Amino acid sequence: MAEISPKAIVAPSARLGEGVRVGPFSVIGPDVEVGTGTIIDANVTLIGSTRVGENCRLFPGCVVGCPPQQAVGGAATRCRVAERNVIREHVIIEAGAEPDAEGTFIGPGNLLMVGCYVAHDAYLEGEGIFANFTRIDHHAHVEEFVRTSGFTGIAAYATVGAYTFTTGYAGIDRDAPPYAIVQGFPFQVRSVNVENLRRCGFEDDAVGNLKRAFRMLFDGKAAAADPSRLDRVEQSFDNEHVRNLVAAIRRSAAHPTGRWREPTGARA
Repeated sequence: MAEISPKAIVAPSARLGEGVRVGPFSVIGPDVEVGTGTIIDANVTLIGSTRVGENCRLFPGCVVGCPPQQAVGGAATRCRVAERNVIREHVIIEAGAEPDAEGTFIGPGNLLMVGCYVAHDAYLEGEGIFANFTRIDHHAHVEEFVRTSGFTGIAAYATVGAYTFTTGYAGIDRDAPPYAIVQGFPFQVRSVNVENLRRCGFEDDAVGNLKRAFRMLFDGKAAAADPSRLDRVEQSFDNEHVRNLVAAIRRSAAHPTGRWREPTGARA
């Protein structure tokens, strides 16, 4: 049975799983579903067609499932938050804005720190750590195990590749490659994100291959990889991570607006 503060407002049709706790002055709308074991602190707002997975923690002042700020007439679609997410104080997660789209999706195991903002129809694959006041704009795509520093801005339709780290105040105005440390606005690729890769279980051989590939593709100053070197890099390494890196760069070069990603159905 859910434990609901008498000072909370929970719509009768809201569905709360076993062991859910709802703190005082929180508001849960009629089309909200909350998974088993999730803790909702005081002054949390869950509205719209919102699903929050199991074993999440939502801290005071966060709002999940709100209509997009620019939506005409306040229209909104779905918002999905998977299991094991920690959503800190004053985080805003908008619902989707397009009637036939899949909506906003937050994959499993993320930490969204104070003041983060996730705009409508963004897609976060999971296991990310997003530092204070990171802004993820509409339709942006953040792959797995991304780490951001405070005040990072990720532009609409941009993709941040898996295992990448952004430094403070970085502006991701276009696709950022996987495995990288990126810095500045417009951002530049500085190096391989070695520490994060090792923490995520990458072996020394894989890290070494990525380092050599990065040296061939980036000079630490250029805004983007040299496309003329992609074939040589691909032929020089028999490594799945290098192949992923090359494929991501090619994909971004072919679709500079970042609109290449097809719906996967993973947000249902």
